[in-house]
Amino acid sequence: MSQLNAILLRISAAGLLVVMSALVHEALKQATLGQAIFWRSLWSLPVIVMYARVLGPLRHSLKTNQPFGHVLRGLMGLVAMALHFLCLAHLNISYATSLGFLAPILVLPLAAVFLAEKITKMVLFASFLGFSGVLMISFAELDTGDMPIASFIGIAAGLGFALTMAFTRVFVKQLSVKDSAALIALSFSVITMLGGLATLPFGWGALGDEAHRYLMFAGLLGGLGHVISNEAVKRSDISVLGPFDYTAIIWALAIDVMVFGFVPNRLGLFGIFVIAFAALSLAVKQVRSA
Repeated sequence: MSQLNAILLRISAAGLLVVMSALVHEALKQATLGQAIFWRSLWSLPVIVMYARVLGPLRHSLKTNQPFGHVLRGLMGLVAMALHFLCLAHLNISYATSLGFLAPILVLPLAAVFLAEKITKMVLFASFLGFSGVLMISFAELDTGDMPIASFIGIAAGLGFALTMAFTRVFVKQLSVKDSAALIALSFSVITMLGGLATLPFGWGALGDEAHRYLMFAGLLGGLGHVISNEAVKRSDISVLGPFDYTAIIWALAIDVMVFGFVPNRLGLFGIFVIAFAALSLAVKQVRSA
């Protein structure tokens, strides 16, 4: 059952993080990249601290013997967040989300090399089937002729985000062996908050109440999604959880349609079906073997 619980946690985290991405997408119309990183990280702290208190006394939840690992993971997370936000600033939610799906594919060989995890044929099938669905959606998004420079920047940032996240997930798995998910999330948020604050001398613009609300809710949902995602990793191999990240595209396209008025074409819809089938096929396999 722990495997099934991990899968459900991962799907829930995917939905929360997509909503967070939509809020950041809107906030970046007014906020600088550094401002978005700072406020998103700051508002995630209350959720993480509350979660740590639920687990027990803070002195136990926040204790670690590997501080350097947390610093390194936090710095990698800072780079990943900056690249993801840069991607969101230039692309719609569904396309930015689809680029992030390269991370579960890239993490498979990393998990085998660094964590000695077993990569089954079913995991490979589900992962590459999901990735093919991502490609379909990508081609559907690009089927509009020449792209402006902003789109190229967004695509490059999205690819960099995927690569950075692949390494970050391996670090999270290593840290979660001895440390709590709350500590991993807290160290990440503190380091990214300080990283965002470091951009203050380069100029922060005045934010309206609406942008502040977007970033506040982005932080709260992001913190919750971060903790849930870490808990999922602690209950299962990251190579198994990878395909379930693809379900986020369903959340992303739903938001694009209902909030931003973006309607996918037939190729995009078929990509959604392929991604959902990849995730569900692995879920059924895990339930039967549990």
